[in-house]
Amino acid sequence: MMNLQSTRCSATEVSNAIASIPEGTQCCVTTHRNADGDALGSALAVWHVLRGRGVNARVILPTPVPSNLAWLPGANSAEVYDAAVHNGYLESVPTAVVVDLNTAARFAPVSDLLIRSSGYRIVVDHHVEPELFAQCIHVNVESPATCAILVDVLKSMLPDGFSKEIAQCLYTGIYTDTGGFRFPRTDGSLFRAVGELVDAGADPVLTHEQLYNQTPRSRLVLLGKALASMQFYHQGATAVMALSQSDLTSHGATSEDLDGFVHHTLSIAGVDAGILIADLGPNVKISFRSKGEMYVRDIAASYGGGGHVYAAGARVEGLPLDDVVTSVIERVGLYRDSARSMRSTP
Repeated sequence: MMNLQSTRCSATEVSNAIASIPEGTQCCVTTHRNADGDALGSALAVWHVLRGRGVNARVILPTPVPSNLAWLPGANSAEVYDAAVHNGYLESVPTAVVVDLNTAARFAPVSDLLIRSSGYRIVVDHHVEPELFAQCIHVNVESPATCAILVDVLKSMLPDGFSKEIAQCLYTGIYTDTGGFRFPRTDGSLFRAVGELVDAGADPVLTHEQLYNQTPRSRLVLLGKALASMQFYHQGATAVMALSQSDLTSHGATSEDLDGFVHHTLSIAGVDAGILIADLGPNVKISFRSKGEMYVRDIAASYGGGGHVYAAGARVEGLPLDDVVTSVIERVGLYRDSARSMRSTP
């Protein structure tokens, strides 16, 4: 992988690379573990386009489709990695399109097999500091979502415009990764692109209903538990929620059920860094959210994680929940002290 000849491709070049996949050939489309709306929406949109062009494309995911995204057009065709079923295919597939991730570790073990193969790999992403594990890499860190990038990348391959299915997948990815159009980089050009998707058949009402108004009772009870656990640090600027493994198991919850919990921390006046720390058993999951001058991606990276400036995450193995909570609070405090010192330096 270190000797891989990677090329930073423009939007036009990556569009041409996807368009050049020959009709009738095999192509794997994949994304990161625990796919969110942008990841699955991106993968399914590319899959729909390729299938419409006669390419024998398959979406193969490292982990199952989240229940709140199972309604997306084509989601029932996505396959979950199974060594006995997929190893031979992944090692020999001539082309793979990888979306919404910047490191191979984020889609292991699928990545282990694709990288060992001699196939051609195409990456479309919006995260910073991409790892060079593909021959053609298109990364736009200014884009609020990978699906927003794909609106332009895929458009030239669709002479009749977006189908309803493709539009719905892309709209959902944009909607979720922008927090319902409220995060930074939600600008006029994005709304123009979204308008085009809605005109093509994406349903904003259905999207919100399926994503946020189908919550199981157990998830709301668990959210109450998380909110009740909230503690404040650094003069009230840092809010931390913590959930134990027993909190999750007693409610029949999984890591998927925690999606969105951390956003509640930033609704509190004076809080510019919100953190959810949950013991999943095999590891402890840390979700960071921030605003203003708090850049939590750097803190997540110190735990081997990553993400965006204001939204990032990591997983820690081998440490109990309490130790992780203590460590995170300390690192956030050190980051604040360092940032304060840099601002005061002439």
